[in-house]
Amino acid sequence: MAGCFDNTPHENLENCPNEDSFSGLTTRLYYVPTAFVKTFAKPAPGADYQSRVKIGTGGIVLDTGKSWKFIDVQFDENELKMSLTGNTGNKKVKTELDFLIPGLKVKNLGFIDAYKNTPCVYAIKDSEGKLFVLGNKDLGAYIDTADATSGKKVDDNSGITAKVMANTKLYYYEGEINLEPAP
Repeated sequence: MAGCFDNTPHENLENCPNEDSFSGLTTRLYYVPTAFVKTFAKPAPGADYQSRVKIGTGGIVLDTGKSWKFIDVQFDENELKMSLTGNTGNKKVKTELDFLIPGLKVKNLGFIDAYKNTPCVYAIKDSEGKLFVLGNKDLGAYIDTADATSGKKVDDNSGITAKVMANTKLYYYEGEINLEPAP
């Protein structure tokens, strides 16, 4: 064990209470099956904390002719979470995304049916515009649960509440999501 933590970064995590910090996610969720991902440049731990989770521009490349697709999700009904699991000294990271696809629509039900067992990479921006990624080429994110409802009353949400889970860290992606097929 001697020396195994020598290259672990050690820095301050500062917070300025005068800076605004907003909660929430945007209403556009992106996804692509892992089978369409040509390369996924996993972060290499460096001298600072950010290097452990940051994927640089161009770090996710899709196969020729493939592209990201999107799902419009309900405003204020989505949550991105990262948690630690496992025994002390052997912790692993798990990421989760809870979201609501609005409307009990045939196409929405078809999406859940088509992707219920398909490993994917999902991406969503937070309210400050930072793009976070769940899953990677080797360990895709899966739909863990999905519940479709018509709602009981006029003010109930109609749609599909779903949870996507990945046994990977939550990545921050500096690149852009391109909806056009890769050349």
